[in-house]
Amino acid sequence: MKILIVADVHMRTKVSEERQNRTFRALKNAFANVPCDLAVFLGDLMHGPDYADDRARFMHDLKQALAATGDVPFAFVFGNHDAEGPVTKKEILDVLGTCRNSLTQGENYVLRIGGETLLFIDSGSEYDGAESHYDIVRPDTIRWAKQNIAGEKAVLFQHIIIPNIMEGVEQDENGAWRFKDGFAFEGVLKERPCPPDLNTGELETLAPHLKAMVFGHDHINSFTCSMSGVKIIQCAAASVSGYEYPQEPTVRLLNTKTLESEVIRV
Repeated sequence: MKILIVADVHMRTKVSEERQNRTFRALKNAFANVPCDLAVFLGDLMHGPDYADDRARFMHDLKQALAATGDVPFAFVFGNHDAEGPVTKKEILDVLGTCRNSLTQGENYVLRIGGETLLFIDSGSEYDGAESHYDIVRPDTIRWAKQNIAGEKAVLFQHIIIPNIMEGVEQDENGAWRFKDGFAFEGVLKERPCPPDLNTGELETLAPHLKAMVFGHDHINSFTCSMSGVKIIQCAAASVSGYEYPQEPTVRLLNTKTLESEVIRV
């Protein structure tokens, strides 16, 4: 099965018209020109804070982005910014429910399609305490996930990367982030990974039932590695509208059988 991964589109208003147009062209190009069996929006399709109280503009831009999918079946998982504006998660899910090609089933859900088990987890927004900036994946969500994929080898899609990634990275003498010597990876690390500061044991609990974990959130990081026998796939932004953005927006095409993935400029 081939899955088109579209991360961090950040439909928004507070960037130049040129960047808005370039981002939307990239989105349309991805769906028009990359053959796949399924597409996954990996969170932050919308940059909610830009819209303030402008619900009408938010809904217009959301529907415009979803229309770019054409006839490609797609699934959606929430990022930390999608529902930070005038529209709630329920309202976003209601819009998704009107799309004939949407397979989205809620905030946390499992799809069994094309001979694969696909797990979608909402990694939240900001944590409600001083212990972490970003939200954590709650223990009850981890238990739910384990119960629903036990005995299988699933691919997990989640916006914010797991805290375990910090075990493999460090800052050099100039303050730049890099992978530690001896840590096997492919790709590039251009910014500090931004996981929660608390580890709730997601990888440790789910690793026996996963073959890959796919993340976005860190806009200019694009790499793969392995942790606890699970392939970690970090996807860069399919956009030039974020607070940090690549010179060329990209998507990833994942082969779920081989777990190989191709980075494609759009």
